[in-house]
Amino acid sequence: MAQPTAKFAVPRARKLCRSLLDAMNDAVIILDPKSLRVLDANESAFRFYGYSKEEFIGKALKELTHDVRDYSHLPSHGQSIERTDFTKTGGKIDFLVSLSTIDYWGRKAILSINRDISERKRIESLIISSEKKLRLLIEGISEIVVIIDAEGLISFISPQVERVLGFGVDEVRGRSVFDFVHPDDQERAGREYAKTVQEPGEAIPSVVRFRNHEGKWIPFEIIASNQLHDPDVAGVIFTARDLRFRIEAEQTIRQGNADLDKHVEERTMELAKTNAALRIENQQRRYAESQLHHSLSLLHATLESTADGILVISNDGFVTSCNQKFMDMWHIPRIAVEGLRDTDLLVAAAPQVEDSQGFLERIETLKDKPDMVDFGMVRFKDGRVMERYSQPQRVDDQIAGRVWSFRDVTHSRQLAEDLRQSQKMEAVGRLAGGVAHDFNNLLMLISGYANQLLEDPDLPEKLRANCEQLVDTTKRASALTRQLLAFSRKHPAAPQVVDLKGIVSDMGKMLQRLLSDGIQLIVNLRGDNLTIYADPSQVELLIMNLAINARDAMPEGGSLTIATSTEVLTETKGSESITTHYVVLEVSDTGLGMSQEIKERIFEPFFTTKSVGKGTGLGLSTAYGIAEQANGHITVESEPSLGTTFRVYFPQAKASAAEKAPIITQMSPATGHETLLLAEDEAGIRAMTRVYLESLGYKVLEAENGSEALRISREYKDPIDLLLTDIVMPGMRGDDLVREIQKERPGIAALFISGYADVGKLRDTTPIVEKPFSFPELGRHVRSILDKHKRSDTNEGLQLRQRA
Repeated sequence: MAQPTAKFAVPRARKLCRSLLDAMNDAVIILDPKSLRVLDANESAFRFYGYSKEEFIGKALKELTHDVRDYSHLPSHGQSIERTDFTKTGGKIDFLVSLSTIDYWGRKAILSINRDISERKRIESLIISSEKKLRLLIEGISEIVVIIDAEGLISFISPQVERVLGFGVDEVRGRSVFDFVHPDDQERAGREYAKTVQEPGEAIPSVVRFRNHEGKWIPFEIIASNQLHDPDVAGVIFTARDLRFRIEAEQTIRQGNADLDKHVEERTMELAKTNAALRIENQQRRYAESQLHHSLSLLHATLESTADGILVISNDGFVTSCNQKFMDMWHIPRIAVEGLRDTDLLVAAAPQVEDSQGFLERIETLKDKPDMVDFGMVRFKDGRVMERYSQPQRVDDQIAGRVWSFRDVTHSRQLAEDLRQSQKMEAVGRLAGGVAHDFNNLLMLISGYANQLLEDPDLPEKLRANCEQLVDTTKRASALTRQLLAFSRKHPAAPQVVDLKGIVSDMGKMLQRLLSDGIQLIVNLRGDNLTIYADPSQVELLIMNLAINARDAMPEGGSLTIATSTEVLTETKGSESITTHYVVLEVSDTGLGMSQEIKERIFEPFFTTKSVGKGTGLGLSTAYGIAEQANGHITVESEPSLGTTFRVYFPQAKASAAEKAPIITQMSPATGHETLLLAEDEAGIRAMTRVYLESLGYKVLEAENGSEALRISREYKDPIDLLLTDIVMPGMRGDDLVREIQKERPGIAALFISGYADVGKLRDTTPIVEKPFSFPELGRHVRSILDKHKRSDTNEGLQLRQRA
């Protein structure tokens, strides 16, 4: 069975990418390089510009700034500019804009990271001042401050080390802190430090003896703070306090406190004599104001830093608090909402909800039950989904109001749906791989028996024509199998020089079967030299996806036109103009068409306008990827009710490339006398293959599975020149069989014959002949491999004789 493909990781990668973007404080905007419209953005962008996500996505850059430049030729390392942008309300924001080109899930895009620099200079001044204060603080405190890395090496130590221990800063920096620890303390200190490194934050204080410059041991109280996770610190901060002076310091402090108490008492008595009542009142007022200011600051910071929308309603129905996230979620204008009645908010909020009546009834129920805790989901008419949580607000064990919390889970639910779609595609891939192996075995039997009949010279001409048609049908069925595997990403891309006109012509009958009776198929093959360099099965898949998309756009019938042509386009890169010859595939329909908004998103993975169960959103994104993989591109023209036209531009293959296309010779295979080991689990194919190879003069040892082939190899004492094996067999796989036999017979050559093989999973370079194959083709491959193997052995022998 095929192993899970890399597609399983797509939703994880998208989720991680979204989490990283939304965690950034800078505004991150992803732009379409041609239209300069917003493809995606993070939460900070919505906050800076004042738009909701639905308003912001799709906006043109010129709606956000007057400074619109040509970004089509960004340097590989990107560029940075300073620019003034405008918010939704007309306000101005100065940004430092960093621009670069990226690969955005299979398409080229421009990454714009916008950083607010309006207060940069003020912040830099504050940082310099803060650093100076910190340096003076560290140099002024009596404790020794040390920063060490995870291995215990000292990267920083304050100058107090010279005063306390007698060592210079340069004598200590770069050495292990454990070089100075008392031998009796080292084991305990090592354990404590190992625990500190594993647990971020401040550790429990400890007492450790350190050696000074004179070799004496001095006790210190150590307080460690693990800041290894902080890239600005990247170390463990130690503060070491000399305990020798603690008693003296404590006595000094006690004396100082006594003196201070005496002074305060004397001063208090003096003030009490003059205005004791006023003093007490002022102290109480200042304390209350400080506590109130702290509480309000903490509450405001908490409300504004959360990702949830928070609303607080008092018992009498007034808004006492809410954060900006709540107003953004509910599209409430930036006005002072505190003090409004909850009914005023409901007038603006209820019409946005799908079930507005049920929403209002639930609110009334909670009003009647003030102590009730409630949780539910709110679905908006614009498609958003939010979790709603509500609980009573308690002050001194009394219910003072109700707190509402709203969390937008639209994106997480979309990711879950994308995961389900991805799992469906993985299941299709597994099914395709299993069907391909068995189906190709059946096709091999059919084509084999048909070819045997064709070799009969007495076969009537009528039956001969039927057999030839049967062989041709098996070839077409094999091509269909490869197309199924390419669709499920289980068949490796095999680009080659192909004629686009031939591919379109061959697909005509199949496309007609895909279309409904009311749709007329028109094929117009124009232009000469329509050769391109691409995987033909992928080109067929691209045409099929575009045809199916056109069919679904014409439920009442219409016409589907597939045309080919050539075009010469001139592109300007810097000061240089580059002319490219393209082969153009045009697919047009007379269907419903699409709006500009839908047209800008049709190539996004999993985006679909079809109802649930009728589309995965992968057809057009797959077509887009196939065009880009062939170094081409795809364009779309569409208007509502006026149909749609897709144009796929493939670079025209050069004549030199066409000359390098593989040429399959049809000459009869040469005979041989070598011994071959054949491992094939399908009895009919095994028998036909053995008979054909024996007719060429080879001696054939046959086995029905890998285990039997391994046993025959071990029991057969004479040389075996070639191992011919299927890949997917019961028990032992063919590639495992090759490795086992080549360990025991290093000189044996190998050739895979398989109805389906995920080549990306094979770990060696053994050649493969895909079923269904013609027996002359197999004979030519066998002879070619044996001759090549003999030449290799001869060259090695000559080299050995020359060395001797």
